[in-house]
Amino acid sequence: MSGLLSKANAAEGTVENEAKVEAVAEVLPPVQEGGGPDIPTMLKTGGWVIIIIGGLLSLQGGFWGLIVVLVVLVLGIGALYGGQTLSEEGVNPVKMGGAALLAVLLAAGPYGVSMLMPADSIGITDLEIKEESNEISFRVIGSASEVDAKVTANGDTMWTGSEKMSSESARFNIPLEDVFIGNSWACGLSTCDVNTNQVEYILEVSSDDTSQSVELSPEFMTREVKDSGVRITPIIKQESNAESGNDKRVEGILIEMQAGLLPSSHTHQDGGSHSQTGGIWVESDYTLELIIKKGSTVVYGSTDCSNPSTEGFPQIVVEGTDGISCKGDSGVTVNGWFSMPGDANDDAAGEYLSLEAMDYSNHGDGCYTFEVRIHNTFYEGMNDPDSDATGIIIDSDVAWDLDFEEYNNNGNSQKPNPSMPSC
Repeated sequence: MSGLLSKANAAEGTVENEAKVEAVAEVLPPVQEGGGPDIPTMLKTGGWVIIIIGGLLSLQGGFWGLIVVLVVLVLGIGALYGGQTLSEEGVNPVKMGGAALLAVLLAAGPYGVSMLMPADSIGITDLEIKEESNEISFRVIGSASEVDAKVTANGDTMWTGSEKMSSESARFNIPLEDVFIGNSWACGLSTCDVNTNQVEYILEVSSDDTSQSVELSPEFMTREVKDSGVRITPIIKQESNAESGNDKRVEGILIEMQAGLLPSSHTHQDGGSHSQTGGIWVESDYTLELIIKKGSTVVYGSTDCSNPSTEGFPQIVVEGTDGISCKGDSGVTVNGWFSMPGDANDDAAGEYLSLEAMDYSNHGDGCYTFEVRIHNTFYEGMNDPDSDATGIIIDSDVAWDLDFEEYNNNGNSQKPNPSMPSC
């Protein structure tokens, strides 16, 4: 009898176990032949993904950042623990403890740094220039309740401010126009020096007797474009002529420009070229215009982005080092030579300005000036002695003697390219 009872209990237990297995199978993803999803690995990987995403979000700082950190710690560490629980080796206390510590530091971001700081200490983080708003932005972290900040230029205080610390963090945004007095870097007669600062900008934060200071990057604080250069290349094509054979003809000119800081000795040269001098390419907000004149007559002007026209060079609006033509042309990188948009296109040279658009047949050969106008727009109230208006620097000393009409009328396939001497 006892044997039958044991078999009955065993059978009943088997049925119950099979029912439990079926219930669990309904919850877990189906396992396919040849291998299915590795639930422990998925949980552990998911835990770290949650922690990393939360760590990035927690960089927002403030109360929102603290909430993110708490949620991340609960979800991320919970997923890690669940993954280890379901794995074959089970929960490893050493690995779990190390993972939890790393998770706290990673997810906490700046909070993790502040936890390692001694009492009454502060630090500067997330220091950057916001090009879209022309502001110096940074965050102060630490255990203080309130923090003071100031910016000095060559030792003179230019700006001061205070912020309350919320969740051991405070954000500052300082308008550039409040602190800028001139470029950190400058160019001399023949070279540009990026190792010596003409103006040193220092950011200092303090609370009670604790303080920290850092130098604002000279690259950040070199904001004002002061110089420009122009070079031109004739676009020459050959035409079949029954009387004189294959004739070379100038169809137009490729015009290239550069802007930033250049040595004072830089100059345009014969042949449409420019002296090969190094420069400093300024990351800032400014607008470039190019105008071609013959004497005082504008041969080809500039079109305003607020009212663009089909005639004239489009203004190049620069933010950082990316320039965008107001005619809708693709962006150009202005940290070096870049081509101005034109009305014609060459397979090898790209866009260029045709002689027809310049009305060259009407204006004729002679000395043509390529005038560059620089509008620095990253702060107001700029006054430059070489400007005809606030914030506008005009370079009007680039000129070449063009003889394209004579060149085109003198049919000879062997003739050299136009000489284009400076004038």
